[in-house]
Amino acid sequence: MIEQIYTPEKDSFLMKNVLKEKLPKLLKNTPNLKFLEIGSGSGVQLETALKLGVKRKNIFACDINREATRHCKKLGFNCVNSNLFQKIKNKYDIIIFNPPYLPENENEPEDSKLATTGGKNGGELINKFLKRAKQHLTKNGRIFLLTSSLTKKIDWQNYKKRKISNVKIFFEELYMWELTQ
Repeated sequence: MIEQIYTPEKDSFLMKNVLKEKLPKLLKNTPNLKFLEIGSGSGVQLETALKLGVKRKNIFACDINREATRHCKKLGFNCVNSNLFQKIKNKYDIIIFNPPYLPENENEPEDSKLATTGGKNGGELINKFLKRAKQHLTKNGRIFLLTSSLTKKIDWQNYKKRKISNVKIFFEELYMWELTQ
């Protein structure tokens, strides 16, 4: 069975808009900015970072979905098949993650759960990410993380967090957070 690549939806466009706003300012201070996306999916955020001026050699990504990894490599990006930070070695100035953030739903088809379900409460995968991200963030690095009003039990791990954007859709609200150590 071929795994489906997560196609950009409202959450992806919220992330893209935040990158368009934040990356040019960050690049002024750090022209050699190192950028990592956890869960690259279709590569839309990698392409956005490149268009905004992040050097291709400084753009890294991973995805648990082998098909997404292959797709991003075809686009010319350094992308590895990895469960969160499992195969990530370096430190980055920017780490972005549009995670699976919905609570478990027994009616959801198995093939879409990998891209949408963050655990029983929705926050379990985010908690693993936040715990491990500290080891891969530069001293002044930032995380851009997307969550939902449906995501429960997030352990923010003492990060300084700031809600920088949000959008209401159907039955939920999506939030973009900027986290620093």
